[in-house]
Amino acid sequence: MWPRVNRDKVAGLMVDQCQPPAPGCRPGSGQRVGAVATVCRRGRAGTLSMTDARPSGIASATNRHVPTASPARHRAMAAPHPKNGPRHGHFQGASMKPLTRLSAVMAVTTALSGTGVVLALSAHAATSRYEAESSPAVCSGTVASNHSGYSGSGFCDTPNQVGAAVTFTVNAPAAGSANLAVRFANGSTANRPADVSVNGTLVQSGLAFEAASAWNSWATRNLSVQLAAGTNTVRLTATTAGGLANIDYLEVTTTDGGGDPSIMRGADVSTGQRASDLGARYYYADGRQGDPLDILQSVGVNYVRLRIWNNPRSGYNNKDKVLQYARTVKAKGLKLMVDFHYSDTWADPGKQFKPAAWASHGINQLTTDVYDYTYDVCTSLKAQGTVPDSVQIGNEINTGMLWDDGRVVNNNFTNLGMLLKAGYNATKACNSGTQVVIHTANVESGARWFYDGIRAQGVQWDITALSYYCFWHGGLSNLASVVSDMRSRYGKPVIIAETAYPYTTANADSTRNVVTSGCSGYATTPAGQQANFAAVQNTARNAGAIGVFYWEPSWYAVPGNGWNPTDINNSGNEWDNMAVFDRNGRLNPNIRWLP
Repeated sequence: MWPRVNRDKVAGLMVDQCQPPAPGCRPGSGQRVGAVATVCRRGRAGTLSMTDARPSGIASATNRHVPTASPARHRAMAAPHPKNGPRHGHFQGASMKPLTRLSAVMAVTTALSGTGVVLALSAHAATSRYEAESSPAVCSGTVASNHSGYSGSGFCDTPNQVGAAVTFTVNAPAAGSANLAVRFANGSTANRPADVSVNGTLVQSGLAFEAASAWNSWATRNLSVQLAAGTNTVRLTATTAGGLANIDYLEVTTTDGGGDPSIMRGADVSTGQRASDLGARYYYADGRQGDPLDILQSVGVNYVRLRIWNNPRSGYNNKDKVLQYARTVKAKGLKLMVDFHYSDTWADPGKQFKPAAWASHGINQLTTDVYDYTYDVCTSLKAQGTVPDSVQIGNEINTGMLWDDGRVVNNNFTNLGMLLKAGYNATKACNSGTQVVIHTANVESGARWFYDGIRAQGVQWDITALSYYCFWHGGLSNLASVVSDMRSRYGKPVIIAETAYPYTTANADSTRNVVTSGCSGYATTPAGQQANFAAVQNTARNAGAIGVFYWEPSWYAVPGNGWNPTDINNSGNEWDNMAVFDRNGRLNPNIRWLP
């Protein structure tokens, strides 16, 4: 992510809602509309398709992008040379597979309660099953049994109309997170989406219930929600004229711990150390003061991401500071990802500046530099007992890193492959169990182009990472398709390494915010922030992702903690309305990292 966008150069980004193009808007150009980009295609506005094409930011040898002198991060991307345009051909993401978060081994015993079947999974989790055809569930249609494979005595078959619904009354032993698993069958030819509400509050709009081969082909859709202690209502409401899919049952899994530890519930808190040094105060939603990491843990965070710059002028996010903060992170039982930018400042799709100390180095020396620097930081962390659980080799490297030597030009991934292999080898030499992450912001387009390119060079990695912001990268269906495709195509776990959403459009300091409007269906309020974050988590994980990281949730406006590492005292905060702490440091009471 970047805290400042060059707003005149955001062509090629997807948005949920496009405004009409300005007069004279040429095909492929972008115009600024609030804080999002409009893309012109043949004289009209529209969203980019998710394609197998090279993204529009790839420079040809005769038309290279010249990095801006501004230290700000941005999405600036050079337009392709006319002779080197994108290849055509859409790809279809693999069908989404729900992420099952139930224990693989159930206890043999089951007990019947007044509200459903209780399955004892472990000492830390319990699952209750609620059949859709019997009380306390209420089916707005008929109870049917004409398709085989259902559980209990039948299933709920609703009318083919908008508003058709089934309502479950469920119990939770305590307030907290729970996983909902809806078993359904859809033998029609179209998706039958449903809005999901809990206790009258919409928690997921348009949850997909995809068509299958037959009405006796049953599947499960998972969703993480917050339940109150005691009785709760869960309602599925059809949003299309097809009505609901046939609903067999709802299973509710509650935990007395922090959820599945294999799920990466992450937060990039790289500005947090500076904020604490400046005396910033953080508060739980009820007003109690606390350590920001403790507060984030209380709402589900189990993994911290820290960026590292080589020699930033600010003196923060360098090796010494990362080593110091890593001790705090690990002491709290959190896992650690180290995000190497290989720069003295922000690295992102619009710029990948070499560190000043490496400025004159060619590709062979840079390959050695990457190995030595990665190995040095990793072994230093290991020596103090804070071995990183994962290491990210480069940040949002859509078109390469350490430009211009490591930049992809004319589809040539050779130099980038050398750098990535050096980072991988250094990490594994330090600690074979540390996972290597390769991260792009290619949710909107070009993901296959990039990962196919590095795979062809023999690059190895353990986790595929993507950035997703709805105001830049399109709707949730696009996110689901790309995550599913990346997982199936490369056979590696997928994470969303960055996401965020505004809780307000107001500005807390004198520096203009980079995001000044929200996305369709989500208000720019604390409740809207959580609704969007929950939707991203559920969508990504139902598509097969193993985790989602919120980018800079603790970066509220604190004087002296600015975005620019060359002038950290005076540059201000362009992300303060995206934090999950308000301008007074109090936690959004709605926010949750889901189990």
